[in-house]
Amino acid sequence: MNVFRKIKNSTQLLIITITGFALRIIAIRIDPFLHPWDERFHALVARNMMNTPFAPMLRAKLVTDNYDPFAWCCNHIWLHKQPLFMWQMALSMKLFGVSEWAMRLPSAIMGTLLIIILYRIALILTNNNKVALLSAFLLCFSNFHLKLISGITGMDHNDVAHGFYILTSFWAYAEYCRRPKWYWAVLAGIFSGAAILNKWLTGLLVFLGWGCNILFQWLKEKQANKEAIYHFLTALICCILVAAPWQIYILKTFPDLAKYEYAFNRKHIFEVVEGHGGNVFFYIEHLIPVLSAYAYLLLPWGIGIAIANRKKYQGALYRAIMISLLFVFLFFSVVVQTKIEAYLFFITPMAHILIAIALYQILQLSRKMWLKISVLFIVLIVNLNPFEIAEYLSDHNQERNNRIYNANIYRHVREYIPAGVKVVMNVNSFEDIDVMFYNPGITAYHWRLTEEDFKQLKRKQVPVAVFEERGNYNLPEYVTKYPYVYIIRKHLKEP
Repeated sequence: MNVFRKIKNSTQLLIITITGFALRIIAIRIDPFLHPWDERFHALVARNMMNTPFAPMLRAKLVTDNYDPFAWCCNHIWLHKQPLFMWQMALSMKLFGVSEWAMRLPSAIMGTLLIIILYRIALILTNNNKVALLSAFLLCFSNFHLKLISGITGMDHNDVAHGFYILTSFWAYAEYCRRPKWYWAVLAGIFSGAAILNKWLTGLLVFLGWGCNILFQWLKEKQANKEAIYHFLTALICCILVAAPWQIYILKTFPDLAKYEYAFNRKHIFEVVEGHGGNVFFYIEHLIPVLSAYAYLLLPWGIGIAIANRKKYQGALYRAIMISLLFVFLFFSVVVQTKIEAYLFFITPMAHILIAIALYQILQLSRKMWLKISVLFIVLIVNLNPFEIAEYLSDHNQERNNRIYNANIYRHVREYIPAGVKVVMNVNSFEDIDVMFYNPGITAYHWRLTEEDFKQLKRKQVPVAVFEERGNYNLPEYVTKYPYVYIIRKHLKEP
């Protein structure tokens, strides 16, 4: 009987995983253009990393020295994000060719693996296969997760990778809680270091609950568990060995920019950066898009059930997860002044476990099979939100239509300009990044450069192509009378 039950459980997980993979493949192919904020920047840097993996560049070649090296939107060397997720994107494009879907493929793969990893964590925590399957089910159909993977929602692939490696570090720690072997500690440390290499120090999250567990055990038994401390330190050393070399390298190779970016990261804690502010209730108000409408209402119930039944759960893992969830929520709500809904994505998979605990209780109360199926169907619809997806894909979504139209022009820019022209201007705001992604060797600028810049270009006899005037994108006289100018007779649409 146990064998048949295991086969049945494995089949259910396999169906959920395959469905999740299919949804994620659809997601990465849904838009034939680069999304703003922040996918286009990640995509271009990753494309340039295909040739220079250790010199992250936005604009690979500059045609004027009049630029701000610290402006992450418009500079040359780009250290605004840690590199691992862009290395993955670069490798994917090396293997499958440069395209939007190839650039997004690592996110689809990690997003699919997350389903299996979350299942395993939930199973170790609760020893309840149905709760574990429900956790995987919720993540499989997560609308927010799919939008991150597709690039629609910033911080897109950066947050997907960061969340992936944090959850894998918790998976390794969950296995360690089950069987405290040194190799699980090593894996937890490696994955934590990888999480740091995607975003920054929130990648250390696994050590918070782990450290609290060691302290709890010491207070309870009145003596330190030397083996546990040894394993903890081993994991921490492994984490440092993974994350530190890149930090040392950029501090040595690009010292001024690296120091600026570290300071900019700290600034998010104490100041509202780029207008992304909010009060202490910001993340409560944004639970709906992150955890889906109505399903988030089950979270308090799930927390209550988890607290009431804590003795039935794997104790150390239970404490680590609950401490981590509470700390992250309070820290980002109360302390961190810059607030963006995607900031808490890296802990939402663990929140799905708590929702699954509450959902399991609801299904237990539903004695009729048709009622259970109805509940699951409603949760699926609420979680996936196909109505929002349909509206986004509708022909009435003019912004999307315009982006598709412009991207098609950008892909064929070389066909519209003479062979020797390698500078393109008067592109829509920040869509110059798209032009450079589709056309290696071309340096593009949104709007146009200054008159002083054009004087520099004239001395070097640099040919320049500019898109024709439209709306506010006018061409001043110093551009139209530039002796080496070429007008691209293609009318771009504003998104």
